[in-house]
Amino acid sequence: MTDMIERVAVAINQAMLLHDDYDPDLLARAAIAAMRDCTPAMLDAGSAAHPAGGYVRETLLNDIIECEWRAMVDAALTETNSTTKGE
Repeated sequence: MTDMIERVAVAINQAMLLHDDYDPDLLARAAIAAMRDCTPAMLDAGSAAHPAGGYVRETLLNDIIECEWRAMVDAALTETNSTTKGE
């Protein structure tokens, strides 16, 4: 199991244990929140796909990729129904 899959699986399991009723939104939010911090494999993949090319770990490009990823995850967690449905 990859680091991210394990992280998401644990988050979903914890959400299910803490809440008696089945709530798909709660489980989805738990999964998204678990993905907030990049794994080393994600940073490597993001760097390889970046237009500036690869990087040496711990460089500015690594920081940019991580900040962008966190911003996207945070945005997904703060979206409302009206923003996701295009209303």
